[in-house]
Amino acid sequence: MPAIVLRIAPHDHTAVLSVLATLVGAAVALVPPLAGWLSDRAKRRGGDRRRETAVALGFDVAAIVAMAFAMSTGALGVALVAATVAITAAQTIYQALLPELVPRSAWGASAGVRGAFTLAGTVLGLLAAALLAPQHALLAMAAAVAFAGVSLTAIPAPAPSAPPPPHAVIRDRHDLWVTVVARGWIVLGMTLLNTYVLYFFSDVLRVANASVGTGMVAGAALLGAIVSSIGAGKLSDKLDRRVTVALSGVPMTLAALGFALVPDVRLIFVYALLFGLGFGGVSSVGWALTLDAIPELGDVARDLGVWGTLSNLPLIAAPPIGAWIIAHGATTADGYRWLFASAGMCFAIGSLWVLRVGHKPLVSIWSVLLVGLTSAIRQPLIATRIRVRQWGRLPLRRGPTVLIANHQHEDESEIIVERTYLQSRGRPAFTASSRRMYEPGFFAIRMPWLAPLMRGVNAGPLFVAIGMLPLENELSARPLRSLALDVHARHGDLPLELVFRPDALAALPAGARTLADLLAPAFFIAGEARVRLSHVLEPYRREALVALRAGVDADIARIVDVVRRGATFFVTPEGFYSTDGRMRPLKGIVEHLVPLATVWFAAIAFDPFRGRRLQLLYRVVQPAAPADLATSLAAARPVTTSALLATWLLAVDLPFGAHEAADGVVRLRDALPRGAFVDPELARDARACVDDALANLAARGLLLDDGGRYRRGARRTDPRFPGVADIVAYQAAFHAETVTALERLAVSVR
Repeated sequence: MPAIVLRIAPHDHTAVLSVLATLVGAAVALVPPLAGWLSDRAKRRGGDRRRETAVALGFDVAAIVAMAFAMSTGALGVALVAATVAITAAQTIYQALLPELVPRSAWGASAGVRGAFTLAGTVLGLLAAALLAPQHALLAMAAAVAFAGVSLTAIPAPAPSAPPPPHAVIRDRHDLWVTVVARGWIVLGMTLLNTYVLYFFSDVLRVANASVGTGMVAGAALLGAIVSSIGAGKLSDKLDRRVTVALSGVPMTLAALGFALVPDVRLIFVYALLFGLGFGGVSSVGWALTLDAIPELGDVARDLGVWGTLSNLPLIAAPPIGAWIIAHGATTADGYRWLFASAGMCFAIGSLWVLRVGHKPLVSIWSVLLVGLTSAIRQPLIATRIRVRQWGRLPLRRGPTVLIANHQHEDESEIIVERTYLQSRGRPAFTASSRRMYEPGFFAIRMPWLAPLMRGVNAGPLFVAIGMLPLENELSARPLRSLALDVHARHGDLPLELVFRPDALAALPAGARTLADLLAPAFFIAGEARVRLSHVLEPYRREALVALRAGVDADIARIVDVVRRGATFFVTPEGFYSTDGRMRPLKGIVEHLVPLATVWFAAIAFDPFRGRRLQLLYRVVQPAAPADLATSLAAARPVTTSALLATWLLAVDLPFGAHEAADGVVRLRDALPRGAFVDPELARDARACVDDALANLAARGLLLDDGGRYRRGARRTDPRFPGVADIVAYQAAFHAETVTALERLAVSVR
C-alpha cells in the first residue's frame, strides 16, 4: 500500500497514507465484535464457521482485485476498506475454530504453528510486494486468499456448541481486559513502526529502492518470528504463558531502541532479526494467553472480536501520532529516532503488562469509591434510628481474615461491614448475602413503592460491586418465581402443571397457566410464595438439585478465592436470624474459610429495652477457644440491660417496683461468670439503665404501670424484630446462652 500511494499521490503520500491507515484501523475496530457475535449465534443454531469464513474470503478476493485496478485515491480507499472488512470478518470467524478443535493443553503449540504460518504468509506477501509490480502483487494476494478459501474444506467440523446452564461457573473478564490493554500497547508500537518504516528507508537512510529495502528487512524480521513462534508456543504449554510473552517483548524493545539510537544500514538486519525473534513469541503466545482468559468458550468468536476491536484501537490513533512525532523532531532523522523510541516504550509496556493476568485486584477503584459513597450516606441515616457502640477493631495490617458474627437483625451486616471498611481506611471488606438478592425483582419486594420500575431489574451487579457476594442459603425451599426462572432459562415457556405439583400452585391466581405468566408483573407478589423443591416435578426437580449443588459450590469457591487473596470477609454462618434468642449452628462457609484465614468475632448484642433508638453493641475480638467457635462467640457477646432485666422479669410473677428491678439486675450482673463483658453504662449506673428500660417497656405496652408498680402486659412483640414472638423471652434466652458459654469456657481453661 505505501508503494501504491507513493505512485498515486507522490507529493502528499504521508498525509494520504495516514488517512487510509486510519480508515483501515476504523474498519478493523468495528467489524470483529459484530462478526464474532453473528458467528456465535449461528453456531448455536447449527451454523458452520468454515462456510462463513469462505463467504467472507470470497468478498475479500473481489475487493483486492478492485484495489489492483484502482486509479484514484478515492477508489483505492473504498476497495481497501471493503477488503479490510472482509478479511477481518474472516479472521474473526476462523480463529474461533482453534479452541473448538484443539485441546486446551495444546493451545500454545497450536497458536505457535498458527502464528508461524501467518508469518510465513506475511513473508511471501512482502516478497511479492518487493519483487512484483503493485498490481501483480495484489492479484497474487487475491489468488492466495482464494486458495485459503478452498483449503477450508480440509478442516474437520467441530462439535455443535450449546448455551451454558443457568448456574454454570463463568469467570469474570479481568484477565481478558488485561490482555486487551497489553496487546493495545503492542499494536500501538507496531503501527508506529510499520506505518512509516518505508519512508524511514527513503527519507533518512536514502535507500535507492525503499520498497525492496523494506521488504527485505521485514522478511528478515518475519523469518526470525517464524522460528520463535513455534518454539515459544510449545514452551508456553509447559511454562507460564505470561512469562513467555513478557520475555518475548525484550528483543522487540531492544530492536526498536537500536533503530532509534544507532540507525546504521549495516545493523538494520540485526535489528530486524532481533525484533522478529521477539515478535513471534508475543504474537503467537499472546494469542494463546487470550484464549486462556476468555470466560466462556460458547462466546469465543464474540469475545475474540471484542478483544481484537479494543486492542486494535491504536491502529486509528497511531498514524496521526506517528506523523506528529516525525513532524516535531528537530530534523527528519530526529523525528524518526523519537518515533522508534516511542515504539520501543510501547513494546516494553505491553510485554510487561501481561504479568497482571491472574492477579486481579480484590476490588476496582470504582468499587472502593462506591462503597465509600454508600457508607458515607447510609451510616448517618442508620444513626438516626440505631445507636451503635463498638469495642475493639481489626488490625490495619492483616492478611486473609474472617469476621464471624451472630445473627439477629437485618441491619447488623451493613453496619458492621461499612464500619470495618471505614476503620480500615478503605481496605475492602466483603460479606455474603442470599442468592435471592441477585435475582430480578429484589428491590420490588423490599420497596413496594418502586415495584413498577424494579420488577425486572437484577441488582446483583450493584451488590457485588459493594462487596456483597451471593451465597445460596435456601436449600430446601424457594419462591415459586425463583424456581420458575431457572426452569424457564433451560426449557423456555412451559405449562405450570408440567413443572409444579398442584398443591404448590394453590397460592396462585387462576390466570397463571405458564412459566411466563408466573414471571409476569401481574403475578409478581403471588410468585413470592415459597415451596419446597419436592413440589417440583421430574425431570425439573433433578435439574434444580444439580443446579443448586453447582451454584453452592460456585458461591463457596468464589468466596474462598477472595479470602485466600487477602480479603476480610464478614459472615453470619447461622444463615438466618435467631428467632428465640439462641444461636443457630455455625455452618456452611465457615468450615471452608477458617483454615485459610485469621478468625475474629463481631460478637453482637442488642439492647432493645433502652433508649428511643435501637441499640446495637458489638465487640471485635479473637476467639477465646479457637477449637470451639460457637461457644467462644456466645461468650464474647456484651451483656446488656435488656438481657439481665428480661431474665429477672421471667422469674418474677407479682407486680414489682423500679427499685426491685434494679436490685435484681445488679444481683445478676454481679453474679456473672469470669470473663463476661458488661455494657460499661450498665456497669457504671445500673439503676439509671433499668429506669430507662422500664419507662420504654411501659411506653411500648410490654409492661403496664399500675400506680408505680409494673407487671407484664399482653403485648410480647417488638416490631424491630419481626420474627420474634416474645422479645422478653428472646432476651432471657440470649442471656442464658451467654452465661452457659462463659461457664463452659471457664471449665475448659481450668
